[in-house]
Amino acid sequence: MDIERGEVIRVNLNPISGREQSGNARPCLVISHTRYNKARSGIVIVTPITRTVKPEVKIMIPIPEGFQVQGSVIAEQVRSLDLNTRWWKTTGEVLPKPFVDEVVETLNLIIGS
Repeated sequence: MDIERGEVIRVNLNPISGREQSGNARPCLVISHTRYNKARSGIVIVTPITRTVKPEVKIMIPIPEGFQVQGSVIAEQVRSLDLNTRWWKTTGEVLPKPFVDEVVETLNLIIGS
């Protein structure tokens, strides 16, 4: 499976529990490395995208203008998904490396030591 880090995919995140992001075709940003995605054969690590933009909320990183997907990446809602068992499709869009690095850096602030 050739899914790149930074790629935006639409995926069925259901079923969910509690306050997890849901959606049948929820856009998500792939944050796992491309090498990992290939080696794990369908397992990817993603974080969902919401249409909401709240720059004051530091866990929501606004997507730069000029892309088809709009809104914010929710850094705290990271999920590991098996795309062999879920409906998904690519949007064909890859967000820039500096943006993906910012998402990962925000995640590191949440889970770091």
